[in-house]
Amino acid sequence: MNSTSADGGHIFDIFSKLSKGQRYKTFYEYFCMKGGEMGQDQPFNTIDLADVLWKAQMWRENFPNVFPYYAVKAYSDPVLLRLFVLLGYGFDCSTEGEIKAVLKAQGDPKKIIFAHTIKTPRGLKYASSVGCALLTFDSKEELLKIHKQFPEANLILRIKSPSTQTVYNLSTKFGCEAHDAEYLLSLAKQLNFNVVGVSFHVGALCENPKTFTATIDKSRLVFETAKRIGYNFTIMDIGAGFFGSKEREEFFYELSQKINDSLETNFPDKTVKFIAEPGCYFVGSSVTLATTVIGKRKRLEKDKRGSPVQREYFINDGLYGSFFEHKELYDIRPKALISTSEMNDRILYQSKIWGQTCCAQDMVMEECSLPDMNEGELILWGNMGAYRRVRCSTFTEVPLPATKYVFVHNSRLRLDWLTNFEEIASYIAEVADIVEEDFITEEKEINCHDTKDM
Repeated sequence: MNSTSADGGHIFDIFSKLSKGQRYKTFYEYFCMKGGEMGQDQPFNTIDLADVLWKAQMWRENFPNVFPYYAVKAYSDPVLLRLFVLLGYGFDCSTEGEIKAVLKAQGDPKKIIFAHTIKTPRGLKYASSVGCALLTFDSKEELLKIHKQFPEANLILRIKSPSTQTVYNLSTKFGCEAHDAEYLLSLAKQLNFNVVGVSFHVGALCENPKTFTATIDKSRLVFETAKRIGYNFTIMDIGAGFFGSKEREEFFYELSQKINDSLETNFPDKTVKFIAEPGCYFVGSSVTLATTVIGKRKRLEKDKRGSPVQREYFINDGLYGSFFEHKELYDIRPKALISTSEMNDRILYQSKIWGQTCCAQDMVMEECSLPDMNEGELILWGNMGAYRRVRCSTFTEVPLPATKYVFVHNSRLRLDWLTNFEEIASYIAEVADIVEEDFITEEKEINCHDTKDM
């Protein structure tokens, strides 16, 4: 029997036998041990590489005809980049630095799309020197710049998307209007560029499938315009905007079906390659941040505004670190790491969580329900993989979160589609500890919740 065709339990056993790391029964045990090792000053991220493989499996099952280019900006961790290289993925890079990070992870420059529509001359020269030849543009000025620095590049025209019901409307900054496509493509033809396709990005965390399908319809019209000019487009890049949390898996299934139907309707002849640039989707749910309570303040009565908060906690991370904004939209909630026996003796209080800097705006959560906690205890935060660690600052010289790697048992994992399973398993075994039970099903961890919209 092919070991990769077995269920998730058998796959977990294989990784366990190969692992050179420590083995833990539960995430509760893992975080208790690691928290003690790290100390109260040091927050740390734990990346579950099994979760990344699960997302890869979900993508393959729901987007079998859409090739992923991982968006490096979401989380440029070198272990993650190497894993995506081993999975055979492409990479969406926006800067010279991101291209270098992918190449350091032994990525193939031919599988990189330099997707920022505004690139520096130096960045273009570097891309040319390493053979990263697939570039995005959306303006006359960018075309002329590319022509000067990298005239042999293959280009993709980025168009605007309606970007309704998204957290970040990227079309305010990037993409041309569809009615400008004819002018830009005609200019590209005059400059002897090889334009190969169309791209768009609906914006981060898109909740409206019609935004995708409407822009795919619009892209089809650009394909037809290109054909009249003399181009035969072969790439349709649907960008990203997919949620990355475990709580949004059902929506991902629904969204993928609508996108697949739209692609099939608009491009039925099978000559077009579909690609996407997901970042948050692949890494969002893979990371759990561990923070330590470094201070506590009790409120004996309501404040002048009538706030019901009775406890205030200060943690060793904050607004200038991992908690920059939109926690509720990324499904980020606190979990108190307290054993069942301890929890039975503690009262739940309406609580506020502050970051540790001297800034009065450094508030992590205005109001939530938490058990009465003590200094030195841990608060865990799931779904912390996307755009968190990469946007941390060292304001007031607080330490950035450290990074740990685990492989957590996932009964749904099937890896029979991997042609290089042994290579991937060996790599993960070198870097990851083993955890037998996911914290979501671990009764010893108390799931707390927001009680107020952020």
